[in-house]
Amino acid sequence: MKRLRLLFVLDTFLLVALVILMVPRSGLALHEWLGLAVIPLVMVHLLYAWQWIAMAIPRLLALRAWRQRINVLLNVLLFVTFVVTVFSGIMTSVIALPSLDIPVARDENWLRLHNGWSNYFQLVAGLHLAMNWSWIAGTVRRLVMHRPTAQGDAAIAAIGGQMREP
Repeated sequence: MKRLRLLFVLDTFLLVALVILMVPRSGLALHEWLGLAVIPLVMVHLLYAWQWIAMAIPRLLALRAWRQRINVLLNVLLFVTFVVTVFSGIMTSVIALPSLDIPVARDENWLRLHNGWSNYFQLVAGLHLAMNWSWIAGTVRRLVMHRPTAQGDAAIAAIGGQMREP
């Protein structure tokens, strides 16, 4: 239960951070510092999801694994778009990295790349959220609306809310 709660809190923070990063009025300083702060959190998320990743890859070969294939593809696309968006964002930093005395390239191409790929990242993140909505809803029912008891877990399972991790 502690692992599930940690994943839920971490994922919720990542979602809120993504929304804040998308808001133009949040300010460039907040955008850059929050963008940098998200990097280790995504790494923790990947470490916690590693068991799912390791189990998902062999299941791709199953005959009727279309949902699994789509989910793995979305996760790969999410990772790639995240890496390109973050790296290009780092390369265009005008506040965070210079304040740490880290020189960055002042090239408009990095900014165009960052802006374009951030749109792809937002799209794929939304699809990732939609694909894992049953896990989110089940986790909310389990952690927020019910006490974490054996009877509560059995009730959730009885109404079809088996817990699957994304």
